[in-house]
Amino acid sequence: MADKHSSRPDGREPPADPAAQRRVAVRKALERHAKKLARRLDALRGDLGVAARAGEWRRYGEALLAFAHLVPARAKRVTIPDPSDPDRSFEVELDPSVRAPANAARFFKRAAKAERGQRDIPPRIEAVSHELEVLSDKLAREAAAAATAENGGPEDAEVAALTPGARHALHAPEPLPRRKLGLVGEQVLKPAGPKPPTTAAAPPRGRPNVPAKFAPWRFKSKEGWDVLIGRSSEANDHLTLHMARPEDYWFHVHGSPGSHVVLRRGKGVNEPSKATLEEVAGWAAFHSKSRTAGKVPVIYTQKKYVRKPRGAKAGTVYVEREKMLMVRPVEPPREQMSDAISDTQGPTP
Repeated sequence: MADKHSSRPDGREPPADPAAQRRVAVRKALERHAKKLARRLDALRGDLGVAARAGEWRRYGEALLAFAHLVPARAKRVTIPDPSDPDRSFEVELDPSVRAPANAARFFKRAAKAERGQRDIPPRIEAVSHELEVLSDKLAREAAAAATAENGGPEDAEVAALTPGARHALHAPEPLPRRKLGLVGEQVLKPAGPKPPTTAAAPPRGRPNVPAKFAPWRFKSKEGWDVLIGRSSEANDHLTLHMARPEDYWFHVHGSPGSHVVLRRGKGVNEPSKATLEEVAGWAAFHSKSRTAGKVPVIYTQKKYVRKPRGAKAGTVYVEREKMLMVRPVEPPREQMSDAISDTQGPTP
């Protein structure tokens, strides 16, 4: 009985399936990414444990200032009383090259950094945990049902969501033309997101018409700020690179494909309130693949800190100086849809 896995009659091995090879390469890259996220999560938890010593370091600094006269010159270690409890003493390690006030200043600086860590690290842990949970769930479902990956699968979308630098570090393959994958004639996957409104907003007065496929959805926040939401990867590019101004705020869900969202700020001194930032972040979360999740991490920054790497795919950008909000996805109310966006700085009356 012939082996069904034998080579062809001419003795040569059958040609490799490029689509299958790509799926294997992409899955391995995503598995490496999942391991990297797990290591980052462990590191963040370790940093949070170190940050828990903020109060201890601040007490050391206060004690060194209060009892500097008790600290011998060039001492490497000293035992001094606790200013808040005279019956208690501290044993503090010092830098012998500087005097007690300078050592106190170093403890205060370390305490301030740790206090910032106590505030900033938990949201980062939650964001990385969410990203790792989503990625692990997708990898598990792909392993259990490999047939779902025959047409490219959701792994391609996950790789596309990574920055070019991350793809390079993970040795993830670049996207291949569909004809090389043998997918010519098959239906192209639509960009992620909810069903769009039936009509696009009219272009603002005094501006060139935006091609219909690039026209963003336009809304007003409860406090009157103008908000633009990209409708596809190409529309995201047009919104971020050609419509958004440097001072505008730019939003995007963290670790998942989704729309670019721009809050028009202008050059004035007005700043959106925390309630407005959270409202717009909720809209960004809804217009993403994470819209069915509970709380979703959303990053935001000014548009001047967002740039597109050379040769990157549509919708891919590099972000600096971002901040993060944990919000629940909320669909923008249709009654807040706006037909025009004004050029005013800040909320319109």
